[in-house]
Amino acid sequence: MRVVRHWWNQQWGRLGRRDVYVRSDGSRFQVEVAQGGAEGRRWLALFDSLDEAIAEAEKHLGDPNDRWRDVSDAHHSSG
Repeated sequence: MRVVRHWWNQQWGRLGRRDVYVRSDGSRFQVEVAQGGAEGRRWLALFDSLDEAIAEAEKHLGDPNDRWRDVSDAHHSSG
């Protein structure tokens, strides 16, 4: 699956880091909410449309103590 969108809360470390991804296999869209880096907890959901997936992903960006940053460009090569 390729990353379509990726937000990061700009916190390093196992306890504070959160990432929200929207990925696609070309026909479906997956939202992943990751807490605690590579070895942390994960929540996944599948959607039929990009709009639905982004709407769900944005629901997880609500913590006012986090400084969310869109880092989607880091996943796209500038061919």
